This record gives sequence, structure tokens and C-alpha cells, in this order.
Amino acid sequence: MSDSQVEGAASTSGLGSRKRRWTELLAGRVKRQMYSPGTEQKLQESAVHLLRRHLNLNDLLLEVEGAPRKTLCLNQLIDPEACTNLSSSLIGSALRDQASRLGVPVAVLSSRMVASSITQICVSDGEPSHRVLLSAEQRKKLSSLLEVARYLLAHSMFSRFSLCQQLWEVQGSLLLEVVWQLHIQNVVSFQELLESHADTQATVAWLFRNLCLLCEEMEASLYSDIASAMLSDLVQMFVLRGFQKNSDLRRNVEPEQMGQLAFVVLQRMLIFALEALAAGMQDGSPQHKVVKCW
Repeated sequence: MSDSQVEGAASTSGLGSRKRRWTELLAGRVKRQMYSPGTEQKLQESAVHLLRRHLNLNDLLLEVEGAPRKTLCLNQLIDPEACTNLSSSLIGSALRDQASRLGVPVAVLSSRMVASSITQICVSDGEPSHRVLLSAEQRKKLSSLLEVARYLLAHSMFSRFSLCQQLWEVQGSLLLEVVWQLHIQNVVSFQELLESHADTQATVAWLFRNLCLLCEEMEASLYSDIASAMLSDLVQMFVLRGFQKNSDLRRNVEPEQMGQLAFVVLQRMLIFALEALAAGMQDGSPQHKVVKCW
């Protein structure tokens, strides 16, 4: 073989190596695992890391697609538009099969897919940066998705913690009503989601911004009853946690984190209202709407 042929073969081999599919990489690692019994946990951790951080979920599912029915099921779970036409048991079965193919826990894959679907719902009606409430169509899609999530939870195929981590990664697109719906539908509680964020200051900033937006939308929204229920539930939680004695807290709750978070949020809202009143406000201005509602 000539030098040019050798060089070309090496180049082609290098390119092919870089373009190896997920399934090929996983298969290669599994073969090596036969000779290295201690690598199973590391392999799973690597797969989970890739799933959470680096992979486009749609591309991943296309790459490991199995039987047409299962592939359709998973793609429709990602697409909330079609999720209403599928049974929760069918979705759970397909998720279990794909998790086995990927070498990741089914609870992690399920949570990742629910988070992806939530993100799609939040951005499906335009830029969510100045809204906290869902449209009627978004609310319908979310209801179907949360029904699936509750089924997965009941069958130990869902990780609340994993979902919380995924949601905080897309907090810029996360609508406050979604968080409230997760809470009242018993998928993930307010407290569990808030405590899962390591950066307390970022959590306070997110809550403050969304509380202000909620107060602004209260009167103008077609769904003022939903907005009112959201605000009532949030304020009740903040007051109970912010001023509750340690002896009254449940054993599995860390009072320092949640109590401090609730107190700081209430304090920041109070300071905002007092400063706005001292500076004077125009009727109908965003500041006036927030202070009047709060």
C-alpha cells in the first residue's frame, strides 16, 4: 500500500472514529467490561452524564430506535401534542426498553424526557420571559404529561431529584405555573424543587422575578382564578416555612435552607413594595400592579 493510501485510510479511520454512534460506543465499552468487572458503575455514570449534559434527546432516540411502536411512543412523549393519544403503560414500557438499550436507569431517562417535554410546552406559545401563566392549550398538554409522570412515579420509573436538576438547567424558560402544577399534581413539591437548587441566591432571584410577573398578570389575565390560587399557595408556603419553629418542622426537612429561602423572598418582596411606595408610582404601572396585588 502506498504512503498516500495509508494516510487516506488513517484519515478515514479517524473520521469514522469521531462519528461513532452512541450504540457503537456503548457496545465497545460493554465488551471491555467483560475483562474489567469493576467498570459497570463507571459506564452507567458516564452514560447518565452524557444523557443529561451533551445529547440531543431526539437524535439519541433516533439512533437507538427499536420496534416502530416503541419509537413512536417515545417520540410522542417528547412531543406533548401527541402524548394524549398514548397510554401511560405503553409509554412506560417503551421507556424501560430504551433505558436498557442506553445503559441508564429508567428513572433518569423518564425524568429527562419529562423535562424536555415541559420545556417544549413552555416555549410553544412564544417567549416565556415575560409570562408566568400557561395558555389553555399549554395547560392541556401539561395535564396529559403529568398524568404520565404520575404513572411513572407510581411504578418506580421516575426520579424527582433528576427532574428538579433538569428543570433548573432550563429555568430561563420555566413558567411559574408549571412549577405550581407539578406541586398540586403531586409530582414534585415546591419545597423539593426549591431545595434542590444549590445556588440559593439564584433561586431567590428566580422566585422574586416570577412573583412580580405573577402580580402584574393577576388582573389582566383570563385565568385570574389560577393566578390567585398560585399566589395564595406560594405565600402560604413562604410564611409557614419562613416563620415556623424548628421543632414544628418535619424530620426530613432542613430548616436552615428552606426557612432562610422563604424569609429572604418575603423580605425582598416587602422591600420592593416599600421602596416603590416611597418613590411614588403611576396608576397602572408595572410597579403599581405588583404592589397592589402583593
